[in-house]
Amino acid sequence: MAATSDSAVTSGRGRASTSNIVFAIDRTVSRRVAHNHTKTVRRLKVALPLVAAGTIAVFLLTVLNSAGIGPKMPELEIPQIVAENLKMKNPHYEGFQSDGGRYWVKAETAQQDLKSLSVIHLDGITGDLLDVKKQKTHLVAARGLFDNKANILELYDSIRVTGDGGLNATLTHAKVRTKEGIITSDRPSTIVMGAGQITSNQLTIRQKTKEYTFVDDVHTHIKPKDSAPSGDQTPAQSLPFGKSGEPVEVVSSRLDVDDNKKVALFTGQVIATQAGSTLQAPEMTVTYEGAVAPQSGEAQSARQTPAETGTKVKQIIAKNSVTLTQPSGETATSRTATFDAAAQLAVLEGDVVLTQGTDKKAVGDRAEYYEADQKMVLTGPVVVTQGPNVLKGRRLVFHRATNKMQLTAPTDSSAGRITAHFVKPAVKQSAKNSDADQTESAEGIPFGQAFKTDPNAPYDVTSDRLDVDDNAKTALFTGDVVTVQGNFTIQSGEMTAYYTGRTGLGTSDDKAKSGASLTHIRAKKAVSVISKDGQKATGDWAEVDVKTNMASLGGNVVLTQGKNIVRGTKLLIDMTTGQATIKTEPTASSASSMVSASDVGNTGQIIKADRPSAIFYPGQFGKKVKGETDGTDGWQARSSP
Repeated sequence: MAATSDSAVTSGRGRASTSNIVFAIDRTVSRRVAHNHTKTVRRLKVALPLVAAGTIAVFLLTVLNSAGIGPKMPELEIPQIVAENLKMKNPHYEGFQSDGGRYWVKAETAQQDLKSLSVIHLDGITGDLLDVKKQKTHLVAARGLFDNKANILELYDSIRVTGDGGLNATLTHAKVRTKEGIITSDRPSTIVMGAGQITSNQLTIRQKTKEYTFVDDVHTHIKPKDSAPSGDQTPAQSLPFGKSGEPVEVVSSRLDVDDNKKVALFTGQVIATQAGSTLQAPEMTVTYEGAVAPQSGEAQSARQTPAETGTKVKQIIAKNSVTLTQPSGETATSRTATFDAAAQLAVLEGDVVLTQGTDKKAVGDRAEYYEADQKMVLTGPVVVTQGPNVLKGRRLVFHRATNKMQLTAPTDSSAGRITAHFVKPAVKQSAKNSDADQTESAEGIPFGQAFKTDPNAPYDVTSDRLDVDDNAKTALFTGDVVTVQGNFTIQSGEMTAYYTGRTGLGTSDDKAKSGASLTHIRAKKAVSVISKDGQKATGDWAEVDVKTNMASLGGNVVLTQGKNIVRGTKLLIDMTTGQATIKTEPTASSASSMVSASDVGNTGQIIKADRPSAIFYPGQFGKKVKGETDGTDGWQARSSP
């Protein structure tokens, strides 16, 4: 039997025949693989010892080099990654605020702070804060830091903050809380807004709520709103103190502005100055119209310029001890002061004291000053003093333009009367005047010294009303007037006091330095002159020369003591000596001086002629009374031939 074999081996494996007989395997490939392995082993036997020897040599050289033995190996420079090498060009950051507003921050370059990965150093910064009402606040700074985790942008050097409608701030350092829209600074800053300019050492701007806070050495310049267009002649309104239309300078420790409520609160030793007039108070609140930083688009109106969309002061309220000082030297103090710019009305309340110079003062509970009418109303109790002279009432009205004053007292209480106290300078009567008075007295019927009084005693006047004309130098008392000088009393329907100098209320010229000095008084309408002991004379008018201390009573003069009566046309009284003389002027008719028998009765004695007439009752005329020896009481009457 023959056997066959297949020497065609393709894979080095035996090949099975279809008859399940296994043929012999060809080993050519296996021998080739074994041969190659043998070559590799031979190479490794040589290479491995060489590599080991080289490694040992390198290690030994490294150790020896570290120990300073043998030649040094050159150092290899390994590149390092530092922040200065990582700069971004024109970076852009943006986000949304909690109320729906947005913010953008751009820079020329930015560097990552590797110590704090959330902080980025920025140069050439610009930024915008856009609130929900689309009002934009623009930021510019030379450099800064942006903390993208805390959303705080800190700015340095040449900082400008501008806003739609007029906000313009110059800062040296600021922090911007981008999400809240809050800008703060702890360095000196200058803010220019529609209302004017504000400088301070610290500030906070709350963009969302339109609130501004300035702290530490705050200086505020409030400019008045521009006048209306030429077609409207309405003058611009400003603060009612000082001079309307002039700017106002305010110094304070703190200023809080709420532009939504239109309120500015100054606190901490506030000093406001306008045209030389000064207001001082611990606290001052200003309410205004318009906006400190107007809304976007307001300034773009075709009919309005940015200046015309600024603020207009409506009201000023100063509290807690207010002092007002005018350029003329007048001062006013009160607990509170309110200035209404629209009504041009100033109201002082609580312990009001108006002062001019060193000796002129008016006090009351409330003072109202109407700028348009130049009128001041002081309600009381009212006390006006000028040196030793004193006026008292309940309501004082003073017109600055006309220098006229009215003092009254409402009749709703028992104190419905006004009083005046005038002190006259002591004047020694000359001998010449005394001789002249004696000559004139000799022409009538002289009496005793019942009207004697102290020539230096003050004049005290009580009436319902007093009207003073400081230009005419007159003070008119009306309504049941009672004038008392020592032991001498004059009662009349009205009395006019004449004086020199000025009362000084509201007077700002040099003449105000000359105080009012009483010269003489004139009474009329049912005039009565009464002495201390009850002796009385009546007439149509009476005059008192304060300098000479001489009084005269004229018209239908009647002098009485008890039942005794003397009539004439003029009664002369020397108030220093008390001597009284009654006479009839040559122009009087005998009929006017005669006394009818019906006036006398059966017991009287008639003395009548074209001279003074008298009725004396027996037992009273010539009766010895106390002081008869010196003539101080009783009558010693005689008729001139």
